[in-house]
Amino acid sequence: MTKSKKKFTKFLVLSVGGLGLISTTLLLSDPPSPSELDPSLFNLNYQKHAAGRTLASAYSVSSPDAMFEINCSDTDQKLETTSMRFRLRGQACTNESAALSTQIQNKSNGYIATVFHRDPQSFTTDYINLNEGTNEIAIKFATQNGLVEKTITITRNPSSVKKPN
Repeated sequence: MTKSKKKFTKFLVLSVGGLGLISTTLLLSDPPSPSELDPSLFNLNYQKHAAGRTLASAYSVSSPDAMFEINCSDTDQKLETTSMRFRLRGQACTNESAALSTQIQNKSNGYIATVFHRDPQSFTTDYINLNEGTNEIAIKFATQNGLVEKTITITRNPSSVKKPN
């Protein structure tokens, strides 16, 4: 291998590794809350850009309440939303030892969530789809001392905004 090919290979490996590190960091971090967003970043002038435009749709797919925090002390945690999906985050409900793994499943539709651990006791999920009505969310924390289970009930109410015909 020539010297220039070695340099190019080294550059390519470092670039791909750096991009992988950045991507992993972005995946494991929570999205910013609306209060943390700086509107000046988007450089939007609604009055100027809205002239002559119409709405693309009359309803929204997601709502701002699509992120829920697990409450380990609440044995019968019940939540409500109009959103079609949600994310769950919080601390593992294991008092005595660290969670080795976490499994979260919507028993109503069988969806098994991807769980991202920031550390052994803190986690967040990808978006979990909800059926309309009652959804039973089963959460299992595996520890060295056994399995810790928790159930959350999330009720998805129909949106009050009607869909266009």
